Amino acid sequence: MKIKDILQSTDFEEVARHITLHYGNKHIEKFRMLYDRLKNSDNKNQYVENFSIIIRAFRNNEQDEPEFAKSFDENDTSLYFDVSALNDNDDNDFLYSIVSIDKSEFPEYNVCPETLKLFSYPAILAHCLWEITFFSFE
Repeated sequence: MKIKDILQSTDFEEVARHITLHYGNKHIEKFRMLYDRLKNSDNKNQYVENFSIIIRAFRNNEQDEPEFAKSFDENDTSLYFDVSALNDNDDNDFLYSIVSIDKSEFPEYNVCPETLKLFSYPAILAHCLWEITFFSFE
């Protein structure tokens, strides 16, 4: 499944709820504008390398060290999240940052099956939108 498929079947209000829950609501209108721009984009003629989004959840253990969370409630505010991409053409599991990706290419990214099992569509979009706007909404 691609990000563009998730965009087409997900209401922004649910995405905004997840953004607000985990990151606050300071730039919610900017997120709405980006969501709308991505949802309505047409990248059929644009070449995009085969990348898949992977989201992993972490929490601090008793020693206050990060620990990978294998099972969790996506609404748990004690969690923090790592959003990365895997190159589907590579045989290794090297993770790529999506912080500085070309936002116009983002809808063409796939989503890893494991991420689809662990997160709802609105949560996937919320964490991804947060990550790709880390430096800028442009």
